[in-house]
Amino acid sequence: MADYPDWVLPHKKKGMYINRVGDKYYLYAAHSERVKGTNKVKRICDAYLGRITESDGLITPKEKVKDMVITYEFGFSFATLSSTQKIHTGLRKTFVKYGDFIYAASILSYMYGCYNDELYRHSYLCFHFPDLEFPIMPTDAQISGVERGCRMITDTMIKHFGDNLSLVKAYLSSINLIRINGKLYCSSISETVKDLSVKYHLNWEVAVWQR
Repeated sequence: MADYPDWVLPHKKKGMYINRVGDKYYLYAAHSERVKGTNKVKRICDAYLGRITESDGLITPKEKVKDMVITYEFGFSFATLSSTQKIHTGLRKTFVKYGDFIYAASILSYMYGCYNDELYRHSYLCFHFPDLEFPIMPTDAQISGVERGCRMITDTMIKHFGDNLSLVKAYLSSINLIRINGKLYCSSISETVKDLSVKYHLNWEVAVWQR
């Protein structure tokens, strides 16, 4: 093994190798393959893992954004879903074929004053209820169902969060899911949000970014 400094070697694990360029050290993942027709083995580099420094240890490379970044509203819609499950159950019994649509549209109406496919596609609702279809021309029964659902959700949220509802909406509406290079990430969760989550039993462990 090459004579590397003591602060370099701890970063080298099985399936990795270190490349020294001048006084700089770079870590790579690699595997070995036999050269066909010979007894020779060559090393194949699989990935660059970062640069090793004495002061900072392993500095991993920054991921480049290769595609469009998409943001989804998450915090307040998740809180609304978590707090109104009984309404969802009732709507599914009343509107057997399109109960999920009525419920999702009711939440959007409660949050934004209207509902449509675009709002749905940029909300956590599109993960919670995948493949919902928002009709271009809703039926009278669907319109009535959404209006009823919105009223019930409004009343339930007021009862559940009380005087803190405005605070909950202000803080939780700032939490988003962000899709970067096909992966979902969650924006930071403040200490205030954590405190509100404990108080109102919001279980973020079921969050979509863990899928």
